[in-house]
Formats: sequence, structure tokens, C-alpha cells
Amino acid sequence: MYIMATVFTLAAWAVGLLLDANIGFGPEGFLCFRVLLPVLAMGLCILRSIQEDRDKQGK
Repeated sequence: MYIMATVFTLAAWAVGLLLDANIGFGPEGFLCFRVLLPVLAMGLCILRSIQEDRDKQGK
């Protein structure tokens, strides 16, 4: 689970970096996708892990 969360977070950071560099809205990096997307990816991985734990306990 840790490896998957790390891979998704790094991939989200790379995508965010590309989006920040290529979207010409305001000053460079104004939208902060390189910060927002990894935080969302890690949050979703944590929520998925919690859900899997609840499903295992319910069975």
C-alpha cells in the first residue's frame, strides 16, 4: 500500500508540474497544481486504505 501511495503521489506531482508549466494563467505556478494534486492523491490513498480496513472488519 505504501509503494502504491508513493507512486501515485509522485505521478500526481509530475502531472501538476507539467500543468503549472503549460497553463498560462496569471504568474507562473499560480494555480499550484504541483502541490494540490499530490495532496489529493495521498488523501485518496489514505481514504481507500481506511475503507479497506473497515470492509475487512465488517466481514
